[in-house]
Amino acid sequence: MSFQQTLTSLREQRKKVLVVGLGISGVESATFLARVGLRVVVCERQAESVFTQKSKFSASLPHLRANGVEVHFGVDGEQVVPLLADVGLVVLSPGVPLESAIVGTVRRLGVPYVSELELGIELHGGPAVVVTGSNGKSTTVSLLAHILHQGGVKARLCGNVGTPVISSEEIFERQDPKCRSTLVVEASSYQLEACTVLKPIVSVVLNISENHLERHGTMERYAAAKGRVLALQDSSDYLVVNADDSLVMSLARQSKAKRAVFGQAPISELQKAGDDWAHVAGPSHIQCRVGESLESYSMETSHLMGLHNRFNCAAAILAARRLGVSQTVIQLGLDSFAPLEHRLEPVSHGGRGLVFNDSKSTTVAASLAAVMTVRERYPSHRLVIMLGGLSKAGSWDPLLRAIKSGPGQVLPLICFGKDGPLLASHCKAHGLTCSVEPSLQSATERGMRTIQESDDAILLLTPGCASFDEFSDFEQRGTRFKEYVATTLR
Repeated sequence: MSFQQTLTSLREQRKKVLVVGLGISGVESATFLARVGLRVVVCERQAESVFTQKSKFSASLPHLRANGVEVHFGVDGEQVVPLLADVGLVVLSPGVPLESAIVGTVRRLGVPYVSELELGIELHGGPAVVVTGSNGKSTTVSLLAHILHQGGVKARLCGNVGTPVISSEEIFERQDPKCRSTLVVEASSYQLEACTVLKPIVSVVLNISENHLERHGTMERYAAAKGRVLALQDSSDYLVVNADDSLVMSLARQSKAKRAVFGQAPISELQKAGDDWAHVAGPSHIQCRVGESLESYSMETSHLMGLHNRFNCAAAILAARRLGVSQTVIQLGLDSFAPLEHRLEPVSHGGRGLVFNDSKSTTVAASLAAVMTVRERYPSHRLVIMLGGLSKAGSWDPLLRAIKSGPGQVLPLICFGKDGPLLASHCKAHGLTCSVEPSLQSATERGMRTIQESDDAILLLTPGCASFDEFSDFEQRGTRFKEYVATTLR
């Protein structure tokens, strides 16, 4: 039975749908379900007073209640049992782990559940491209959507990039699903782990590195969650994977989809690994084989810096070609795409030195890519690196080894935020000089004083940590960073 049939059946039987979690996915799910005439109940683990004070979605409460949605706070584990009376389906928000007490209760009582991401994709019914990976997802989906728009393809950017899939107005339109937009979906491991029927026409796995181990526990379980994106694909579908990443390739070997690979590996190896391939030969171009066509794409005029972004471009090229976009249009898209905010974003401040806002780097691997990118572009500049926030599970060794051994001079690192002292201890263990600041603001002030002393210095905010010690998300952290930079010059 399709989800559309399931919802119709629930509506006819006057059954309820329970939405767990009141983040953006939960709010949009509840709004959609109420709009299609279902009885909706929402539960949130936080107390209402805490939610109202801290959540940026608290303003949605009056609207939900005005539309007949029951909202219950302070609910977890067995406390959900009374709410499950007459519930025929549970919709899980990404922030709700499958190992959580509340999902355990739902499973014990035999109530079916679904993730918001999967529900939205299935109800939309149009073609879907789903992109996952530890790093680079937002840039890749945004670039791919940009290329599709350049080629006149109606595409909708959604998912973890900010707009829940289920909020699409096309779901309500009476039209052939084949005429609907192509969904370009960014999918996190949180969103994928609960998927059971997901089958995109194109899936992309960019890379897998240590991330979210505080939720998944092990790299094996984390990789398995990512692997849900390709688990049900068949020979009619297309899989784009990183040939240089052994974890990604181990997942790819389990898939029945037609495989396209990208990477720096020799072309002979790429040819063995995939039906189509994209070779990232160096900073200037990407060479591809798509079907019988040999193609070359210039990166000389791209605004995206670094090897990791060339990998993102290679993945987007292969996906776009599969969707029928011409080589000429793809090149136009590569040339005209602007880097996303908070991703190695140059900050204009009117002073000496250079400043980059890389607040989006919330993992060690992402920060490593940022440091290598800046060094590649500015090999003779001195580098001031800001690390800090809430440290995630995993090792800092790859980043700190690269900082210590790489080219160019690194001035004392600045460790800030709640886990600043912890990061400083890691730095000192590697023989790196650092200072500790209590907040992003004081860290920025110290960094700006340092680079104002020289024209060849760069201040790089690349936290490698979550932002929740001071901020609601990485976007707020990056915005405040830019404000602090500007303030230091007044």
